[in-house]
Formats: sequence, C-alpha cells, structure tokens
Amino acid sequence: MVNAGYVKLDKSRDISPRWYCTHILPIGAFAAISLALGNYTYLYLSVSFIQMLKAAVPCVTMIVLVATALEKPHRMTVLGVLILTFGTALAAYGEIAFQWIGVIMMFSSEFSEAFRMAVLQYLLGNLRFDLIEGLYVMAPASFAFLVLGIMMFEFQTFQEEDGFAKITGRPHKYFAAAFLGFCVNLLTLAVIKSTSSLTFKVVGQVKNTVVILVSVVVFGSEITFLQVVGYSISMVGFAVYQRGKQVQAKAEEREKEMDGYERVELHEQKGEA
Repeated sequence: MVNAGYVKLDKSRDISPRWYCTHILPIGAFAAISLALGNYTYLYLSVSFIQMLKAAVPCVTMIVLVATALEKPHRMTVLGVLILTFGTALAAYGEIAFQWIGVIMMFSSEFSEAFRMAVLQYLLGNLRFDLIEGLYVMAPASFAFLVLGIMMFEFQTFQEEDGFAKITGRPHKYFAAAFLGFCVNLLTLAVIKSTSSLTFKVVGQVKNTVVILVSVVVFGSEITFLQVVGYSISMVGFAVYQRGKQVQAKAEEREKEMDGYERVELHEQKGEA
C-alpha cells in the first residue's frame, strides 16, 4: 500500500524512497552483477574449475561480514574457511584451461554476491524482515537492474535470435523456471534468516561434489588428481567450519546464561538495598 511516498509493509515499518535506494537497490545491483559476471565466466573457464573457484565464496563472504561488523566468527570457524580456501587454490593450480579474465570475472561475481548476502543478513536479522516481505521489497530492484543489463548488453542479440518467439513458443518452461527461481530465493532467505549468510555459502559447497561429478560424466570435462586433492581439502575445511560453529554456539549460550545470572544478582542486590 502506497501512502505519501512510503510503502507500508506492516504495522511498525515504513520504507521511504530514500531508505529503499540506500538499502534495497544495492541488493538489486549486486544480484545483477553477480549473475551477469557469473554467467559470462562460463565462456572462459570449464564447469569443473568454476565450481572449484566457487569454494572460495565462504572466505569472501566472511571477509565482507567481518568488514561490515555483521559477524564475529570463532577462530575455529576462520580456520575452517581458510582450509577450504587453500583447497580451492590448490585445485585452481591444477586447472588445464586457465584464462585470467574468467578468474577476475568469477571473483568479481563472488564479491558482489558476498555484499548482497551481507545486506540480506542485515535486513532479515537486524531489521527482522519476514520472508515474503523481503521478497516483496527486493524483487523489483533485482528485476530493474537485470532488465537494464539486458537492454545494454543482450537486447540486440535477443532480437536477432527472435527471443520473443522462443518464449511464447514454450511459455510453460519459462513459467516453471520462474517458479523454481522463486522457490530458490525464498529458501535462500529462510536459511539466511535462521542461520547466517556465511553458513548458507559454506553449506552450499556440499553440492559442488555432485556438480563436478555431473560435469565430468555428462560433459566430459577434464579434472586432474591435484583438483581432486584440493577439493578433498576443501571438504575437510567444511568439517572444521561446522565444528567451529558448534563451539561458537555453545560459547554464546554460556555468555547468555552468565548475563542472566548477573542480572538476577544485580536485581537481588537492589532489592536488599
């Protein structure tokens, strides 16, 4: 509901145009940059190598979260991310088809994605946005920047290849893709809201084993022994990270208990006085 330049989302939160531009539009910009550069990377690097580089996403995300003061990871968590990153670097060393432009695009995409995750974590955690509410305010910004990118870089090709006819000829496939995209975005927000963007990215590395296997079996992508070793090290880093999160959760729980005891003691002392 629009009211005097404000979008009313619930009983307690109004979003002004200025707040939308400073908090929501960056999400759309980062999402568009991450998606565009991530897709262009496939023109320069193999699928297996791209998945190996994506294992560095947790490290990039952790750097952004620490820099923005959104998270203070436990030292074991940091160690796990570093081990994972080392495994990624080792796997990259064994890459056969290597082009720097592809690597630069990939890491630019990862940093854009990390900043998007940081803003999402801030909105969902600090401001306590609901899932549908979050999609409601974020989707238009992402759509606007993606359309802008299409108009600037791909519209001519889209016209030459008669893209509209392809869409109207198979509308059910595009609607299905849109619905699956909605489900992915909703689940992404749910995971970030219940855990953190760093955990979301770390857990996402588990699927890389399947992706690499499919790439080798179906597409015939080459993968070296050194890459296998590097990815195995990354999985060890993931296990260490998980242990670090458990230790951190227990430490935070103890701190809350101690704070509760201190408040009770302070209340009793005031009562005696």
